Order: sequence, then C-alpha cells, then structure tokens
Amino acid sequence: MKTLWQYTLKYKFQFILRVITISLVALASLCFDFLMGFIVDIFANGEKDKFLIITIASISLIIIMFLTEYLDGLVMSSYIKNTVNYLRTDIFSKIINKDIKDFSLDNSGKYISILYNDIKIIEDSFFNNLFQIISCIISFAISLVVLFSISPTIVIFIAIFGVLGFVIPNSLSKKLVVQKNNYSQNLEQITSITKDLFSGFEVIKGFNISNKIKEIFNTASTNVETSKKEYSILESVIRGFSSSFSVTIYLGVLLLGCYLMYKENISVGTAIIIIQLSTHIVGPVKMSISLINQVRSVTLIANKIEDILASSSDDLENISLDNFKNNIIINNLDFSYNKEKKALNNINLTLEKSKKYAIVGESGSGKSTLIKLLMRYYNNYSGSILIDNNDLKSIYSSDLYKNISMIQQNVFMFDDSIKENIRLYSNHDDDDVLKSCERAGLSKLINNLPNGIDSLVGENGNKLSGGEKQRIAIARALINNTQILILDESTSALDNETAYNLENSLLNLKGLTLITVTHKLIKNILNKYDEIIVMKNGSIVEKGSFEYLLSQKGYFYSLYYIQGDEYLDSVL
Repeated sequence: MKTLWQYTLKYKFQFILRVITISLVALASLCFDFLMGFIVDIFANGEKDKFLIITIASISLIIIMFLTEYLDGLVMSSYIKNTVNYLRTDIFSKIINKDIKDFSLDNSGKYISILYNDIKIIEDSFFNNLFQIISCIISFAISLVVLFSISPTIVIFIAIFGVLGFVIPNSLSKKLVVQKNNYSQNLEQITSITKDLFSGFEVIKGFNISNKIKEIFNTASTNVETSKKEYSILESVIRGFSSSFSVTIYLGVLLLGCYLMYKENISVGTAIIIIQLSTHIVGPVKMSISLINQVRSVTLIANKIEDILASSSDDLENISLDNFKNNIIINNLDFSYNKEKKALNNINLTLEKSKKYAIVGESGSGKSTLIKLLMRYYNNYSGSILIDNNDLKSIYSSDLYKNISMIQQNVFMFDDSIKENIRLYSNHDDDDVLKSCERAGLSKLINNLPNGIDSLVGENGNKLSGGEKQRIAIARALINNTQILILDESTSALDNETAYNLENSLLNLKGLTLITVTHKLIKNILNKYDEIIVMKNGSIVEKGSFEYLLSQKGYFYSLYYIQGDEYLDSVL
C-alpha cells in the first residue's frame, strides 16, 4: 500500500484543498445543527426580536452550504481525474516498457483488467473512501468536543460503544481483503478469457465449438459474480455490526440528552443540538467502520499494482547510436526460452554495413529467434551482440530502433487509416507515405480505394488481405529509411511475382543492410545476397555465397534441391 499512498499525495495541493473543502462542508452541517437549537430556543423563550437575525442567518447558511458542496465536488472531481489518470498512465508506461519476455509472462487480458477493473476498484474503495473517512473524522472530532463541553458523561458513553464498534468489524477485515482480491482475480480471468475467445472467433465458428465456449464463459462469469456476492455478504455483516453499535450510541445519547433536559440542566434547544450532534457522531462511526475496511480491502490489489510498477528490466541504456556505420558482431551467443533446450547455440557472426544477408533453414532452426535478439526483444542471453562495437543491451531504445526495423510475417495493424499504419503517427507527410506505398507495391490498392491512404483498415487490418497487410508493413519500414532492415518471412503472403519484385528492389538499395529470413530458395534472388547463413537446430552450420554453398554439397545443397526451383519457375 506504500506506493498507493505516494500516488494519493502526488497532487498535494489538490489533496490539501480537498481536505479544506471537506472541513468546510462538515462545519456548515454542524452550524445547521446549532441553528436548529437556536431557533427552538428563540421561539420557546419568545424572543421575537431575534427572528429577523435568525432568518438572515438561515438563508446565509443555506447559500454557504450550497457553495461549499459545489466547491468540494469541483475539487474532488479534479483531484480524482488527475490522480487516477496519473496512476493508470504510469502503470501503462511500466507495462509498455517491459521487454517481450516479461510482457509475455502474463496474458494481456490481465494488464487490461488492472488498467480498468482494478483501477476502478481502487478509485471507489480507496481514493473516494479516504476522503469520506477524513470527513467522518472531522465531523466526529468537532461534535465530540462540543458534546464534551455540554456533558462529559455522553462522551464517555460514546467512547465505550465506539471502541466496541471498531473492534468486532475489524476482526473481519482480513477476510474482506482476501475476498476483494478474489473478486479482482476473477475479473482479471474473465477479461483474459473474453479477449482470447473473441480473438479466436473464426476458430470457434470453423470448428463448431460455440456451445463449449459458452460453457467456458459461463463458468468464468459465475466465478466473478460468486466472488462479488461473497465479499458483498461480508461487507453487509460489517455494516450490520456498525449499524447496531451506531443505533446504540444514538439511542444512548438521545436518552441522556432527554434526561438532562428533564432535570432542566439544559434547554430544549440545547437538547436538540445534542441530538443533532449525535448524528454526526453516530454517522461517522457507522460509516468509518465500513469505509476503513473497504480501504484496507484493496491491499492485495494494491500490492499487485505495486509489483507491476516496481518490475522492469534493469535500465542499462547509456550509449547513443546516431547512425549505423560499420558492422554487427555476434560472439558466442547462447539463448534458451526454457531450461530444457537451447534455441540458439554458440552463434558467431559478423554482419557488415550495406551488405545483404539471407538466413535459411528448416522451421525451428532458430532463424526467427536470432533476429528477435538482434531487435532486443530478449535480453537474457549469454555472449554478446555488438553494433559498431557497442553492446546492444546498452544502446538507447530510441537510437536502436531509429537504425533498425523489422517486418514480421504476422503484421499488426492499428484500427486507423492506411496512412497512420504506415507512418505510425510520425510527422511524415502524404508524399512520403505515397512514395513508400509505391515502393512496397501498394499503389494499385490505394488507387482503388475511395479515400486512398485515408481509408480505414479495421481492427487489426480485418478489411485487408494478408498480402495487403504485409505490403503496408513493408511500406512502414521503408518510410523511415532505416540503416538495417530485417525481413522475417515478410513476403510469405504475397504472390510469387510480387514477392520476387519487392525483394529484388530491396536488394538493389545501396547503403541498406538487409537481413532476410526466408523459406523461398529462389536462385535468381539468393545469388544477389552477399552471404547466406544456414541454420540447423539453433546453430549456424554453413555460410557463404549461393554458388559456394552449392559447391560444398552440404546441408544447404540438400535444402535447395529438396525444395526445387519451383518458385523461380512460377515467377519467370
């Protein structure tokens, strides 16, 4: 909860201002109690000359109460907006700064649930209730002081039953914490399940498993409502205890006040003041018992958020890389996704600027893993990767991704226009976008769309074909003119002719360092690569030019002639 308290005081001025406005609201309410007593005494004593004064005072108090309530609401809404937005934005920033490995340890539905469900619970149960508790304390303290000046006996009576009213419900608070956390976890689970089910909609329909999916969702939904019911019942029990003690206190104060009035120790108006003040003691006691337990109930949820805020990769970035100038050197590189098997084993490689490299091998040979490490998706490898003699782990992210871009086989599209999916919200103008579209073979598509590059692509590009999405991804990389371009099977969804022409044009770009992962062993294309890197079982088994590798009649030779020259035939 420590970190959560720090966020509470992030906007200290607004926090203090809210405490002041709450105090003003509480004082205005107490003034109303005194006003009622004075009015009764004025009429009981026949003091008609004070009627005008008390009328003016009443009207003034009504205006003051309205203004204080309005001001309090204004300050509260501003404080909650700023604090909750800052907390949510900070959590999102921590999540987005995770590396690929850390991020993928949890279902993204968990992050969504934390950002919305858990933050909403904290807003309602912590931030809002915290100020309610402060209001209760202010009202309770002022009322207690006034009552003590009237009758210490009443205060002693309130103290005894007030303590009992806290002790018993407090014993249930730990269980409430656990049940509130169970509710949060079930919300997290149903959010993750719902996201996954909607993502797999085509599989659900294609394999006719709708009924089973409904059962899975129904179970998750039932768990959510059951956990909510359990903590709601416990909250009701706590409220029941607090209500019982509050009523006891109220009736006790009422009886003592009436007794003092009967003995003529106080006036009728003072008795009314005592009764009214008792509501400002009973109410806060009743509310604070419930509110304090609700604040404490978010402890485990707060701890979960604190774990995210605290967890991040060690920040080793301290090296600038303005422009890639020389080479990438990989020394003794080992990497494993798990302890059972190495994905990469003793990789040693030098990639020189402006040269073109093809990485080939069967599925599972480590090709994609190697380029993911080049993109710094994972940092937990042994050995070293040096770019211009700078450790990859130490290069500033902004500089690294300014120099290197990757086009993946599975292209992600934002639910926005073609233009924004190409320039990715940068400052490139329409001419830059159109030029990159032409280079990526998108001109025909753009010309056939009524809104051109401003046409929307839909959720994850569902209005486009797989080939069109890959062309957009290629245009996305080309528009930035990065020094190093990595293609990870990025032409697999294109027809052979388009793929051949596009890859050929990239190979002819001077100054570009091209690294291509491919399964298409086309002679006319592979001949243009400076070096072909052949991988098998996580290791580099061969490397060299196309003609050299064929002459060796090794692993590449068998790969090439097993596949045949079918792609070349289809293109030419």
